[in-house]
Amino acid sequence: MSLELNYSSLTGQESMLRDSIRCKAFQSALNEAVTPGCTVLDIGAGTGILSIFAAQAGAGKVYAVERTDIAEVAELIVAENGLSDRIQVIQEDITKVELPEKVDVIVSEWLGSYAIDENLLPIVAYTRDRWLKPGGKMIPESVTVWMAPAFDEFLQQDVDFWRSEPYGIDLDLISRNASHRMDCFCNHINQKHLLCEPQLMWDIDCLTCTQEELSHAFRFQGEFTAEQDGEFNVLTAWFRANLTKEVLLCNGPDDPDTHWGRQRFPVGKVVSMKSGAKVTVDFEHEPFDKGESRSVWSIKADDYQYNSEGNTRLVK
Repeated sequence: MSLELNYSSLTGQESMLRDSIRCKAFQSALNEAVTPGCTVLDIGAGTGILSIFAAQAGAGKVYAVERTDIAEVAELIVAENGLSDRIQVIQEDITKVELPEKVDVIVSEWLGSYAIDENLLPIVAYTRDRWLKPGGKMIPESVTVWMAPAFDEFLQQDVDFWRSEPYGIDLDLISRNASHRMDCFCNHINQKHLLCEPQLMWDIDCLTCTQEELSHAFRFQGEFTAEQDGEFNVLTAWFRANLTKEVLLCNGPDDPDTHWGRQRFPVGKVVSMKSGAKVTVDFEHEPFDKGESRSVWSIKADDYQYNSEGNTRLVK
């Protein structure tokens, strides 16, 4: 199954601009990290809002690099805000850009619904190694990724509808597809839907992670314990991003809603568990090309086992 996120269109940018949790967090982080007159590089600048935040925070020069045609919109927005003298919009692939200097701060909103799923961090690490001054700052500084078994009410409503033979027609084929459907934007999954205590999947230091490390698959193996009698039909994952030491941005089940929501990974059916029962999870995230990755997972709960067929997410 494929999911395309068209960040080159203005419509694709609007949900991010409307996300005040996201935008205000990055604004606060830039206010903390930027010092008067410093240079900032904004990777994947989109409409240029983070570049504008950097200039407003006192940056002397901001390089806003965006490979898609949305760069033309960014240039207009920058001009309309009277910042063309300090923000240079560059429409180019960041790996091909030649800057006249190294920079003090690199900012990039590379996060997917569970941080690494859009596979943009390797590009950020490459750019960091090439253009960040020694002692320079990265926004985000570090990111952790979390997971827990959960019950997705909306997913189950879909499955139950298709299984009910609507209009007197056997549509079980569609129900089987629905029960395996990976999805993001799941703000409806919140703390009350978690059956087990969340576990840390990965801890990523954006200043020190290497391109070599990021080229390999991320692997998580964990055992979850049911905190009470209950049911789950998905694994759900999210991130906690330390944009700076003082600014935290999260899309977890107990956090305010963002445009990311949580990511869900279905487990094939509703699994009933008693308090204290164990669920073992094996999860692998495999990076491919820029903006492309594949996730494969399996679970075992008592005598029930599930193996996904894998999902690929494409970003263009």
